[in-house]
Amino acid sequence: MKSSLLYFAKIASGLLAFSLLATAANAQTAQIAPRITQAIDEGKLVTLRGNTPPAATPANDRGALPSEFRLEHMMLQLQRSPEQERALEQYTDGLTKPGSSNFHKWLTAQDFGARYGLAQSDIDTITEWLGSHGFTVNDVYPSRVLIDFSGTAGQVRSAFHTEIHALQVNGVKHIANMSDPRIPAALVPAVLGVVSLHDFWPRTYHKVNLDYTFVSSDVDEYAVVPGDLATIYNLNPLFDAGTSGQGQTVVVIETSDLYTTNDFTTFRSTFGLSSSFPSGSLTTVHPTASGNSCTDPGPSGNDGEFEATLDAEYASAAAPSATIELASCANTETTFGGFIAFENLVN
Repeated sequence: MKSSLLYFAKIASGLLAFSLLATAANAQTAQIAPRITQAIDEGKLVTLRGNTPPAATPANDRGALPSEFRLEHMMLQLQRSPEQERALEQYTDGLTKPGSSNFHKWLTAQDFGARYGLAQSDIDTITEWLGSHGFTVNDVYPSRVLIDFSGTAGQVRSAFHTEIHALQVNGVKHIANMSDPRIPAALVPAVLGVVSLHDFWPRTYHKVNLDYTFVSSDVDEYAVVPGDLATIYNLNPLFDAGTSGQGQTVVVIETSDLYTTNDFTTFRSTFGLSSSFPSGSLTTVHPTASGNSCTDPGPSGNDGEFEATLDAEYASAAAPSATIELASCANTETTFGGFIAFENLVN
């Protein structure tokens, strides 16, 4: 969750529009061919490359976790066929291209899965395989390319043939798989990997400085306030013409709630947004899927809380009449809470 506030808000709101807001598309779904065509043989394994964090080294290793150690809401990333990928690219290119047969023909998550997800027989095979190793399948997302499942370190070792170890990296404790997972060869056409088997998540990049204007050794640096943002991105002509986000919702994805919404209202009041654009507001949600994968993180008291405040405030600065929706989920042992919130929203 880097501090690229407007970019993240634009991506989040755009994907929400793509997956949730439109219901008018009456997609004629073609029959999806199964990708799993062989019987599962646990003796024939294939390694899923690129599924191990770089910090999982012998120097950082502090030993295997107990077999009973719980790992909640791991995500198994599935893969569609090359033909589906090409069709999806063509469809998404046409969504915003006037004259295209797909122009503004949005899909619901269910329609998206019916067109571009895996065949139901593949989903059934994969979920049965997970169950055979003792995992609990919490949810198959409507996109049909992601499965939420939970289990133990011992079950991960049995199914994916990799151990979860404790690590210490630059004085900070972590957990991670020490090798790329391996799965039966029959599943490989339909499975990309696990997201994830470790707790090395995205991190914030902001730096706190309490001075409004400050000077470094080689360059003057200035804090940016909403008026500066409007000047830099040439928003003032839009504001003057009456376009300021009214009737729209901008979502920011977080792993923390705000300590208090007074921070948001004080920000808007201090910089004149509440008087010039009184319809702007803030709401906080904890989006859940059927597997109840989203837990309210509350105020985290760390960088995540600061980032949530920063994102909400400057999203409002860019669209001061819009509803800012802060969507937050707590991290689990192996899954970044922002990823859970994002997936639950678009699905």
